[in-house]
Amino acid sequence: MSDPSGQAPTPPSSDEPVTVVGYPDQPAVPAPQMVPGMAGVRMAISSVRAIAVISLVLVLVLTAGVVIGVVALRGQISDLSAQISELTEQQAAQEATAAQPTEQPTEQAQQSQVAQLPAAPELPAAVPLPDGVEVDGAIAIGDPGASNVVEVYVDYQCPYCQRWEQEIGTVLTERALQPGSDLLIKQYNLAFLGEQSATLDPPGPSARAASAAACVLEGEGPEGFTAFNAEVFAQPDSSEPAAQFATELLTGIASQLGASSETIACIDEGRHIPFIAASTQNGFGRGVQGTPTVIVNGRTLENTFADNELIGLAIN
Repeated sequence: MSDPSGQAPTPPSSDEPVTVVGYPDQPAVPAPQMVPGMAGVRMAISSVRAIAVISLVLVLVLTAGVVIGVVALRGQISDLSAQISELTEQQAAQEATAAQPTEQPTEQAQQSQVAQLPAAPELPAAVPLPDGVEVDGAIAIGDPGASNVVEVYVDYQCPYCQRWEQEIGTVLTERALQPGSDLLIKQYNLAFLGEQSATLDPPGPSARAASAAACVLEGEGPEGFTAFNAEVFAQPDSSEPAAQFATELLTGIASQLGASSETIACIDEGRHIPFIAASTQNGFGRGVQGTPTVIVNGRTLENTFADNELIGLAIN
């Protein structure tokens, strides 16, 4: 039907609700209303969701990186700890090895490490020799025709010479004095420790003791010298004090051993100081660089306290 007024129908204003006409038997349904700004809200929500997803992904990536870094760091720390443990064990093993006694080298190795000394030269003819002293300055004790010869250079002020005499020298000399020993000891008494000059003028402790020993050899023979030599080395700490071997001490030792008045006078005078000075320089000229220096059958020993051949001569 048409409008009786003859006017066109006026469209509903935007402020009035619009209805949709359904089927005749169904009620009318309100049309959805458009809320201003809804599209912007939806876009904002979508952006927030995207940012949240991206942030979550970044957090997951960073977490994974941290975990991987921690695992790698732990592995490096473990490797470093193992290296430190290995180095510590190696150092401990080296210290333990260094603390152990060093094995003595073989005879061949000793000869390659120690300069072998030539034969002892004779003393100058102008030097007066005490009775019983050989032309090279040696005091010979034992079998003159022995096939085994031990030469030893000592200084009465030398503490290592004192030790050598107490541990080996006395036993070796007693062995040489036995009949048929086939052993000859040649002792060279030097005087340089604590001395002021090569001429031993004035004589110091070493020179006084060595001269006294020569006096005892001359007056009392090899047996008397052996006893006097052992007693001098038996004095407490032969290197200190400097006045250890005062003349009165030396004459007292000789007197206790039954030395003659001539021997005592010889010691008082220091009669054989020139001989000791010449013997000392002769030893240095041979190549002796310290005391005790021990030569067994022409072989200069590296270790004068632990040589198998020397020990064998002392105990057999």
